[in-house]
Formats: sequence, C-alpha cells, structure tokens
Amino acid sequence: MQLRKFCLEVGLHMGRFAMLALFIPPAYADDSFTTAGTSIHAVIGGQTMQCTLDVTPSYAVVSADRRALIVSERGYVPLSDLQACRSGTPVRVREIPTGVGFLSDINVAKGVYVALDFVSTQPTLYLATVAKIGSKKNMVTLDGAYVGGKGVHQSQRAAFSASGDAGSSVISPDGRYVAPNGQIDCGDDAYPGVWDIEANKRVTVDGDACNALFAAKK
Repeated sequence: MQLRKFCLEVGLHMGRFAMLALFIPPAYADDSFTTAGTSIHAVIGGQTMQCTLDVTPSYAVVSADRRALIVSERGYVPLSDLQACRSGTPVRVREIPTGVGFLSDINVAKGVYVALDFVSTQPTLYLATVAKIGSKKNMVTLDGAYVGGKGVHQSQRAAFSASGDAGSSVISPDGRYVAPNGQIDCGDDAYPGVWDIEANKRVTVDGDACNALFAAKK
C-alpha cells in the first residue's frame, strides 16, 4: 500500500499521453470537453451541454472508446450521463476502487478499466492493473502487470515506461485487448506490448492485424 500511495502521488505529475486517433469514429471527431469548477462544458456529436458534477473534476479526458470521460485519478462519467444531464441535478461521478493506482482508460460498455501504478522515478516506470469495473482483482499476470506480494525491486524490473496519466492506456472497443502504455505494438520486441485480457497472454501479430484489434467496428 505504501508503494501504491507513493506511485499515485508522483505519477499524477506526469504529462498526458494521447494515441487515440485510430479509435475516434468520425462522428465524434469534433467532440470537446472543458472544466470550470464543478461544471463540464461538453460538445458531443454536435450537441452542446453544460453539466454540473457532484465533485470537482481535475481534468476531462475522453476514454479510448469515446464512451466515458475520465475526470480524476479514480473518477469517470459515462458520456450517456452527460447527455442526459439536467439543470440543478448534479451528475454523479463514478469511481474505480481505491488502491489500484490511477485510472488510465475505461471501457464502460464492456465493464473493464486499466489503472497504472508508479514504481520508479529514474527511469519513470509503471505497472498496470486491468480489472472489471467495481473490482480491484487484476485479470492479467503478465510481465508489466501489478502482482501483489512482489517486492519493490522485483516490481521495478517488470515495469514499463508511459506518460502515467488519464488516457495513457488503451482498451480495445470489444474490451478484450489492452495496450497498457498506449502504444499499439504487437511486435516480438514490444514491451509491454498488447495483452489479450481473456487469455492472459501477449499478442504477437503484424502491424495491420495489431491495429485491427483496436479499430472501431462499423
């Protein structure tokens, strides 16, 4: 727990990482989200709305599948909730469990999120927790995943580099695959590469096949 607390405090100062262009359907290309106090000003599918949240957001970063807005280290709001917001009724910010790091992507439709734990400053390295929404049990035990019971040095040896902020990981639209550091690379030498969550194994395919795993289905 001390390691996770240290990771969270330092990791939140890292810059954003954005590799979402492949996953943005054309209909949502002009979506935008800005924060002001407890309010979110949103443009979704050409519709403009001003919504008040029940907690003050730290930022507004859209998830890779364009279905949720990450608003804090643990908080998120489904875009459907924003689209249905009403004046005078705050929108509830949902949260991932405590003790798993900070939220880096979420697929609400498939019930999966990924959080990053900061484990080293020199160099900057992270471990990933991939879990069902509402749970903190990691579904992945590959190198690069957070596995309880390991010491700091052992964890650091398995960690990977990433920007360490909301949007720095990418979950596929079908919720089966994840690129923990946001890099869609299924090559043999990629690290941590792309993970098949269901099979608990790394994916090794060529570039086109790898990108296809994360392409929005039409």
